[in-house]
Amino acid sequence: MMSVTTRQQEIQTLIRAHGTVHIHDLAALFHASLDTIRRDLRQLEDEGHLRRIHGGAILPNTATATYDERAKELQPERAAIAKKTANDLIPDHGVFFFDSGTTICEVARHLKPSFRGTIITVNPMVAVELAKHPNANVIMIGGVLLKDDMVVSGPTTVDEIRNYNADIALLGTCALHPEAGLSTSTAEERATKATMINQSAEIIAVTTADKLETSLPYRVCDIDAISYLVTGRKLSAGYLANYSDRGLNVIQA
Repeated sequence: MMSVTTRQQEIQTLIRAHGTVHIHDLAALFHASLDTIRRDLRQLEDEGHLRRIHGGAILPNTATATYDERAKELQPERAAIAKKTANDLIPDHGVFFFDSGTTICEVARHLKPSFRGTIITVNPMVAVELAKHPNANVIMIGGVLLKDDMVVSGPTTVDEIRNYNADIALLGTCALHPEAGLSTSTAEERATKATMINQSAEIIAVTTADKLETSLPYRVCDIDAISYLVTGRKLSAGYLANYSDRGLNVIQA
């Protein structure tokens, strides 16, 4: 019989590999009861190895990591989200705000060759990526560069964003909660995101699943301000219903 320590180590290996685990799958894999798996997940959460969600667990939120550190995490999930968003939600023509974040940069990387729209971005990495695109028009917003986050912010940034009206704002997500809404860790980023929302006809939020059911100090908007939520893991229908029941079109890549 597998020991508790070995089973919990295996759970950690699985969640690092796949980003999410489900209670029933673990119970079948380890020939253990659901109560046993729940106790394992509770202990692992207390130790900081995971975060429990409805029906399973996901990796803990890493909002404090640097841009380069975040870019190396959950790469398959980010790529899946980006491909789905670029192919299905970004039309070939129009004006679009591209926010900060590693997943937003992935979307820029996966834009179709037929895309001929204009991207207005606060993310220097997005501008560099789109310089390789054959047809995309790129406007880089100015401001103070936050090196760890690879984003510009501040009063200049907000003022420049107000000069444009966009068809879609594609928002990176630091934290998204069905009741607390979209939030972030700094007042500067809150101001940038809120201004993009005010200047856009439609809002798309892209996020890895570890940012769901979380909140940070600076609130950006209510959840009903967002039209589409794109995430990458196969989370339970009951878990995602927390968002779809509030009017979001939830898309799993």
